[in-house]
Amino acid sequence: MGIGIFDLDYMETLPVTQNGGYTVARQPICDRDLRLCAYEILYRNAPLDEYAQIDNPVQATARVCSAAFFQIGLDQLAGALPVFINMTPEWLLSPDLLPRPQHQVVIEILEDIKPTPVLLDSLKVIRKMGYKLALDDFEPTAENMAFVALVDYIKLDVRACSMEELGARVRKFQGLPLKLLAEKVETWQEFEACKALGFHLFQGYFFARPETMGSGQIQENRTALMRILAVLHQAEPDLAELESYILQDPSLYYLILRRINSAYYSLPREVTSIRQALIYLGTDALKLLVSTLVLSQHSRLSGVLLPLALSRAKMCELIAESLKVPDSESYFTVGLLSLLDALLERPLVDLLESLPLAKPIKQALLEHSGPRGEVLSWVIAYEKADWEMLIKLPLTTEIFVERYIEATEWAENLLVGIKR
Repeated sequence: MGIGIFDLDYMETLPVTQNGGYTVARQPICDRDLRLCAYEILYRNAPLDEYAQIDNPVQATARVCSAAFFQIGLDQLAGALPVFINMTPEWLLSPDLLPRPQHQVVIEILEDIKPTPVLLDSLKVIRKMGYKLALDDFEPTAENMAFVALVDYIKLDVRACSMEELGARVRKFQGLPLKLLAEKVETWQEFEACKALGFHLFQGYFFARPETMGSGQIQENRTALMRILAVLHQAEPDLAELESYILQDPSLYYLILRRINSAYYSLPREVTSIRQALIYLGTDALKLLVSTLVLSQHSRLSGVLLPLALSRAKMCELIAESLKVPDSESYFTVGLLSLLDALLERPLVDLLESLPLAKPIKQALLEHSGPRGEVLSWVIAYEKADWEMLIKLPLTTEIFVERYIEATEWAENLLVGIKR
């Protein structure tokens, strides 16, 4: 996977304005416990009216660094998490040009780079500077094994060989002081198989698809959760009923009150009940807050998927406003619930049976039909940088760029104080 080659199933695209029509994209990297622990930063050199193309890899890397570290900013892009970035030989031979801060950057050595003596010496310098190194799409050969003693990570493509061959490759590196990363993991079965083989980190689309589990395994927790969500999404939520359900989970009740009383809302007095919160926040704000906290507490994938679900929801709402369609808040609901199956690890059609949603909203979620479903499909296409679809849309590049940045910033601000 060199710079400019994007055959990944899921990518969250962070657009950059005023840069000649290219975008930076990020893909989450998770550990064995499904905790978000890093991002890979990728490059796309295409406006919405052409396909991605890179004629100058050196320039591409320069643009990635400029966009990620200066225009967008690493704080917004990854927070305090490490970022993996592909580097060409020209950059690897010029350590002083590498992006800072060193402790947050993992330099990826592309699969077609040869381990010349000059390059190996430069990599030693890069390590001494405080950077970590990774081998991308690594296929061990007698020649490129010279890299292994210098790196902190080895990335293996699970689609490049059979599981038997993958296991043989993993065994070559067991016992070495490095971490193995399985990339292009698409299913839960592959995730579990890679865990069994001994991988430490995982990258791919598997976390955005629900794992089918037996009904008895999660019935109790999910039933209580769906009761809360059902009340929240009634036309006129019964606050007494909602509070009675939330009181059954004291830790959730505490989190809701702590968040309501935080500096983010700056309310005139301390709030001590859900019904009191309604007076100060209003139904929509309370619905959003409680939904976010519920999902953050009841999903092992919330650290990865909740930021995506929130930014997707907000972008759906903002696109609806750009189109001047009525009821833009229902577009938010569609975006927020579009990842409910992955968050709760149950088929979406089963989950929606428990929610009193209008038929057009359910059709938007299940079939991507109707105006809401169409906007949802646009936003998902933008997240994946699906150029073939995006070039057909009635909105300009600038609108998508602006709405995405606004949605991402809004989601990050909302999540402050929620993550523990």
